[in-house]
Amino acid sequence: MPCNDALMQIRPDISYTLTQCWYTRSHIPTAAKRRDEHGALISTCRHCERPIRSCGGKSWTLADGVDLDELASHSHVRYICVTSVSEGQIIARYVLEPELDEAAIKARCEAVIEQHGASEPGSGIDVRVMGGTHH
Repeated sequence: MPCNDALMQIRPDISYTLTQCWYTRSHIPTAAKRRDEHGALISTCRHCERPIRSCGGKSWTLADGVDLDELASHSHVRYICVTSVSEGQIIARYVLEPELDEAAIKARCEAVIEQHGASEPGSGIDVRVMGGTHH
């Protein structure tokens, strides 16, 4: 069966290339950033050109998607969250007792950072205190 060259060509108007952020789940903002009414950073992904947002400027999510950091910030329970930045997944959560002061929370964070090797260069591990009432 002969090959029809016209049918074998890729047609850019009907074919789509998957962007880097589709594979890595990491959106990279363009240089232009602004803040929304809640203080979150808003930009456009330089790969997929979709609107993205970030609460702290470290990780970016699609602006029209669910932002787990935003949901967690409204939690009544305060905890230490360990996240794999490259995988975009939560590795562990450690609930903090409400009576802990800032020094105790800092010590607990340092222990969690040590336990997960988050201080090692290139670890890709993010450790943050989230939710609850801030002292």
